[in-house]
Amino acid sequence: MYLKMGLIIVVLTLFLSACNTAGKDTYTFEEVKGEKIDHMHGLGYTNGEDAVMIATHEGLYKYDGKWKAATSRKHDYMGFTAVKEGFYSSGHPEPNSDLKNPLGIIKSEDKGSSFKQLDFYGEADFHYMTAGYETNTIYLINEAPIGNLDVGLHYSENEGESWKNSEMDGFESRYISNLAAHPTNSSKLVIGSQEGLYLSTDSGNKFTRLGSPTVITYVTLTEKAGIYASIENDKVKLMSVNLENSDLEELNVPDFSQNNPIVQIAVNPTNEQKITIATYENDIYQTEDLGTNWKMIADKGTLQE
Repeated sequence: MYLKMGLIIVVLTLFLSACNTAGKDTYTFEEVKGEKIDHMHGLGYTNGEDAVMIATHEGLYKYDGKWKAATSRKHDYMGFTAVKEGFYSSGHPEPNSDLKNPLGIIKSEDKGSSFKQLDFYGEADFHYMTAGYETNTIYLINEAPIGNLDVGLHYSENEGESWKNSEMDGFESRYISNLAAHPTNSSKLVIGSQEGLYLSTDSGNKFTRLGSPTVITYVTLTEKAGIYASIENDKVKLMSVNLENSDLEELNVPDFSQNNPIVQIAVNPTNEQKITIATYENDIYQTEDLGTNWKMIADKGTLQE
């Protein structure tokens, strides 16, 4: 009798344990086919890996030859920027999340499985934000006063523990596309704008325009160059500008309409021949040979096999 009861208890314990394990939220990326992305907030190569991460209004995707989607944590990742240790982001938590809304500035080192709340948690979200791939210096534009930050450009070299204001002398545009921090030089920053590409080498206190005025729709920085998308004479272009001497090189790019410009660019820091771009209409292309050949991996947001 006692032996039988003992077996029943053991079996019941194992059954309950199995149920608890099955119900536990295990965060991972699973292969998906035919899904559609409606609203992208950023592209980037996180954690020193070869796969490109796509931050959307409803969670994270990644592409490594196959499309995969995060199984949970489907947050609205605004201001997404990839770094060697993971990524920084702002935005809003998914419905019914325990996280505060808005997210402020968060950092994940495990591809979105968990987060560190760095600053402004539950207080603000930021559309214009970037960080150095290896320096982790964060830059942001504050569009409304919050805490001790006035409107304008600010940066933090200690992940939000303290902030410094940037004067932005020489910057002469009211409309910007995005900010891009240099991967290894914490004081070097570029801003894409309606009036052209602006470079600062002193943490945003002074800016100079590189090249002639043109509409910049996105820019990112590598160690020696700025890779930017522009609209010139009704044509969408992808350009590389040398940061030392301002020499320009036009990269081959698919034939996009000016109504469907490039609005996201990610260059793989470990292989700068590999670039991923996304357009206003959510077309995503990838090249592994610096633009000689392009592969479409999403068509109007629909993921391609």
